[in-house]
Amino acid sequence: MKFRNRVVSGLFAAVVFAAAIPFYTYAAPAEDKAADPVVVVIDPGHGGSNIGGQIPGMDEKNATLVTALAMKEELEKYEGVTVYLTRYGDQDLSLSDRPRAAAAVGADFFFSIHFNKAVPNRLYGAEVWIPSLGQNYAKGYACGDLILNELCDTYGLYRRGIKTKVNDRGTDYYGVIKYATELGIPSMIIEHCHIDNEVDVPFFNSPEKLVALGRLDATGVAKYFGLKSSELGVDYSGVQKTVVAPPASPVKQDMTPPETASVVSAAKTADGTITAVLQGSDAQSGILYYDYSLDGGQTWSALQKWEIIGNAGPVIIPGEGASLTVRLYNRYDLATQSGTVPVS
Repeated sequence: MKFRNRVVSGLFAAVVFAAAIPFYTYAAPAEDKAADPVVVVIDPGHGGSNIGGQIPGMDEKNATLVTALAMKEELEKYEGVTVYLTRYGDQDLSLSDRPRAAAAVGADFFFSIHFNKAVPNRLYGAEVWIPSLGQNYAKGYACGDLILNELCDTYGLYRRGIKTKVNDRGTDYYGVIKYATELGIPSMIIEHCHIDNEVDVPFFNSPEKLVALGRLDATGVAKYFGLKSSELGVDYSGVQKTVVAPPASPVKQDMTPPETASVVSAAKTADGTITAVLQGSDAQSGILYYDYSLDGGQTWSALQKWEIIGNAGPVIIPGEGASLTVRLYNRYDLATQSGTVPVS
């Protein structure tokens, strides 16, 4: 695609510049701005032989480095914060190496930077993954909410939400979160967008946009810690955070599809579209997307944003068909299909 060709030259130049910086497992920061600063460690995901997600002209390991460097640079404009990266070049690091680097500098929070890619490539939007238990869950939820506010409400990415995932043993599934939790460090994986979906293309398709994502991350973190910056002229000491109770048992991922999905009505309009009223519910993780079929389920549309307030509401569906069927998807991408109703 054209956008991928445009990414190549600028992104390559940015990453070559970043890779020229000497590598340390964690790097010495600039002079401390406070006697007892907040310590943040940023982990550019993947690296070395671990390329991550790929599309023509872009490797995730390079994109995460550009975004992480921008996040660090922006955070260092605030007083009272010290920022480290786990890598400054194209190095292999294990999942346990990364949180250990954070522990070595007494990190108050560990952020792992990523970009998403799905099979099949229907998904779009930003999400964060946090620990499933205790204070680390509560801290991750509060900070993740502020970061998603920046990425979604300010920048325009679709909000896929704050998520947890546990394995069969009931412990955190993702390695960096698991190891950070064992070391007593609050942590988070930030999945900025889906690099394989056209909906998200406008949000990352240049080095400048990868930098913008890092700055947005930094703003969310600054709000979480209540930082101020004379350079930027902002003071976030009064920012309100979402408060959730620390769970005593792991908060597990939703493993069940939406409880209900139905087409209440479907009618042709004069402009050649269909006005439909959809209804659905998912008590555990809510409805995130829907898609539709106008031929009894033989073919389906791309995923549409579920922007209905509550459990039911109207949508406009382009195209003509004698019948309408929908599928509703929850935050964990599990779907329930409605019955097929005639279009009147």
